[in-house]
Amino acid sequence: MEVEVPPRAIYLRALMAELERLANHFGDIGAICNDASFSLMHAQCGILREKTLRTAQSCFDHRLMMDAVVPGGVARDLGPSCVTEVAGLLEEVRRLFPQLVELYDNTASLQDRTATTGVLRGELARQFGAGGYVGRASGRAFDARKMPGYPPYDRLDFEVPVFEAGDVNARVWVRIREVEQSLALIDQILRSLPAGAIRVAIDPADAVREGLGMAEAFRGDVLVWMRLEGGRVARCHLRDPSWFQWPLLEVAIEGNIVADFPLCNKSFNCSYSGHDL
Repeated sequence: MEVEVPPRAIYLRALMAELERLANHFGDIGAICNDASFSLMHAQCGILREKTLRTAQSCFDHRLMMDAVVPGGVARDLGPSCVTEVAGLLEEVRRLFPQLVELYDNTASLQDRTATTGVLRGELARQFGAGGYVGRASGRAFDARKMPGYPPYDRLDFEVPVFEAGDVNARVWVRIREVEQSLALIDQILRSLPAGAIRVAIDPADAVREGLGMAEAFRGDVLVWMRLEGGRVARCHLRDPSWFQWPLLEVAIEGNIVADFPLCNKSFNCSYSGHDL
């Protein structure tokens, strides 16, 4: 539509993306451990996920932040207490999460279930264009926030964690390291949050327009192509990262015992509805 989104809205979108990444990674780490009958990690990670969702509800009026990103900006601004609430969440995660990481890494029975289980070879990850933790656990260092890149991540300092083993354990560790990176990113977003408007008006002109967008969601890169005619959506193509990841799960489970399928499946955590888009 050839409009420029206000800088504050761009930073708020990034804040939502990183809160979403935190919540889902906490949920995944706990669920993978639960599939290995290690329910303590599941419970503790569930607590961190719930605290993150409650913070999202307080700041963006929805636990999953649905309908908060809108054409031209964002639907709502942060309330007076939101920066303090988010900072409090970060403090609590930094206090508790390292203890859970140590527990995961030093529990031999858990490592026995995740290390060398469900290996995805790097050449297949590259061949299928696997993004997110699936690709990065198998050596494919792609992150849409870095390449092609988009604001405000081009002005933020962060690393993309990459592992080579390609097993369930590597996919857990990518999530662990991404949690740490998201905490640092949220710190930077709060420090750099510009003042000003959060949305610009969009005029649904009669002209035919097309747009292509990509963003790094918690599963990987999401791509959207849209065509507008007369102010209405004429055509739309949505590509979820799961589209490239589902076929690779079939390869990853080969040669594993039946009891390890839930671990392999949850370590991929592909979206059924995302694939059907």
